[in-house]
Amino acid sequence: MEPLTRRRGGWLLVLGIGLGIAVAVGLALGVWAPGTGHREEPPRPTTILLISVDTLRADHLGVYGHHRFTSPRIDALASQGVVFEDTSATTAWTLPSHASMLTGLFPQAHGVVTAKNALSEEVQTLAGWFGQGGWETGAIVNVLWLKRESYGLTRDFERYLFIQEDDYTRRGPSTWATDQAMEWISARSDRPLFLFLHYYDIHADYASKPEYERFFVGPYAGPADGTAWQIERANFADAHVARCLKDPELAACSFGSPEKPRRIDSEMERIVFDETGVRHLEELYDAGIRQLDTELGRLFGFLETSGRAAETLVVLTSDHGEEFLEHGRVGHFLTTYQQSLRVPLIMRGPGLPQGLRVDVPVSLVDLAPTLLASAGLPRETGLDGLDLSPLWRDPDPRPFEQRYLFGEASGGVQQETHLPGIYPIYRSIRQGDFKLVERTLGPTSEYELYNLAKDPEERRDIAAENRGHVTRLAAILTERHAGSESSVPTGATIELDPEETEQLKALGYVP
Repeated sequence: MEPLTRRRGGWLLVLGIGLGIAVAVGLALGVWAPGTGHREEPPRPTTILLISVDTLRADHLGVYGHHRFTSPRIDALASQGVVFEDTSATTAWTLPSHASMLTGLFPQAHGVVTAKNALSEEVQTLAGWFGQGGWETGAIVNVLWLKRESYGLTRDFERYLFIQEDDYTRRGPSTWATDQAMEWISARSDRPLFLFLHYYDIHADYASKPEYERFFVGPYAGPADGTAWQIERANFADAHVARCLKDPELAACSFGSPEKPRRIDSEMERIVFDETGVRHLEELYDAGIRQLDTELGRLFGFLETSGRAAETLVVLTSDHGEEFLEHGRVGHFLTTYQQSLRVPLIMRGPGLPQGLRVDVPVSLVDLAPTLLASAGLPRETGLDGLDLSPLWRDPDPRPFEQRYLFGEASGGVQQETHLPGIYPIYRSIRQGDFKLVERTLGPTSEYELYNLAKDPEERRDIAAENRGHVTRLAAILTERHAGSESSVPTGATIELDPEETEQLKALGYVP
């Protein structure tokens, strides 16, 4: 099938063509029975493989238009399935975003909004629903945010592997994760398998093998090195540094471990990235993407050579992106701009067309209902997400364009508990092409409005000439967060041990 993009405008003009294509696709996939007036059940996968590549920004992949050759294997996967061109994460950091991915809820609904919040037992999970439906379930993870005993996001997986000794400064790919995934898929019982596989390889420190860095990284003699600590040093607010110089014993002033201390003190060297330094960071980041792409190619090749590709639904996505000074910061965690929220979403498997590109706005909260539908399991009530399958079966995007997509639980909420009044809280709300970004510091909120169809990189704030949109969307945000503490589910309060705290601080987080 030739690539087909479902455009948001001009649907009435192409409805006849669209219906003809829909019939053709339905016949090809065996989901439309001519003369019966109804669709037959689409083919079901026996394995669903959900791959989350942490910190993978969509527009750094070839399939999303990147100018560097970062992702040939991911691009090949995309050509065999459906590419969602406009997918938003619910927040800009790993813990609440994966909670949304695995529950179908925005952070305001699932309650995991800071590192002090575990997932409430009241909130059901995707693994739990698959287990109740008779599926085997497995999770392979390597970051504390996804540790079952800590935050509970992976509590309902029947099989579970957490690699605590993983070294985040290593240069090679997470081959152990791929090996374990292939082993579990090979050993699948008579029951179908839902497997969640998480890669942390692209997250800072940006480090990959020399053969990949040689391919992507040009000559550079400046200070940028791609380490998480250096990126954090570039992001520290002046008021944060001043407070630490006054009171160096504050928890928010220590980011290292006893073996490798990293502190905000008089000896800490501040860094300001110039254009050349930022380009170097992006090159290091892209080298890591290419290295992981090669590792994913090993996994995809296994599915092909073992004869399992045709019966496996592969879903590849990310929890958030990464900023490279587009809005004054590097890394992620604090803001809700598109560089942090726009993530890839690629699906290939039974019942899906090939070469289809969908540019209707969708969200990571849509994963849960979509995967349940793909497995033929009952639709759960009360989810914020929508089943995406109508977007490759029916020509009506309106339910997706008219809803609100939220960006919330930004790192400002987390920082407020440690450093009140220093870091702003970012939130965003989107409906169709219009996105409102709210920046709150103390009692004051400021608003920016963007038309993402015309300005996908959010370079031109159009709030002044669109006060009606600003007022309406801001009112929804205000109502959503008014009295939110009483409405958010309350999970267990997390008390990390010193080793876990040091691990997160080494990655640039304030737990």
